[in-house]
Amino acid sequence: MEKREKNIAISAIIIAISFAIIAFVVGLVIKNKTENPENWVLHSYGNNVALYQGDSIIEVYGSIALNTLPEEDKRLLDNGISFPTRQEAVSAIEDYDG
Repeated sequence: MEKREKNIAISAIIIAISFAIIAFVVGLVIKNKTENPENWVLHSYGNNVALYQGDSIIEVYGSIALNTLPEEDKRLLDNGISFPTRQEAVSAIEDYDG
């Protein structure tokens, strides 16, 4: 095999391996995206607290007035508090709701 043919063969192998690696990484990203839905977030909403999933408001807790909470709690809620599950977020909201 000539030197030129060897270079072409090596280049083809490198390209094939590169495509395989890219396909593998893309597959992992897609798998993680579908298996791990967006976190649940408690966030301030006006003078109340709302539960978000991604950009969607799931529930507004009108019984919790931010102006009655300690400054640290208000700051945390202004930044958003993330939870891996809805149940954990609802349990946390019970601390504010008394």
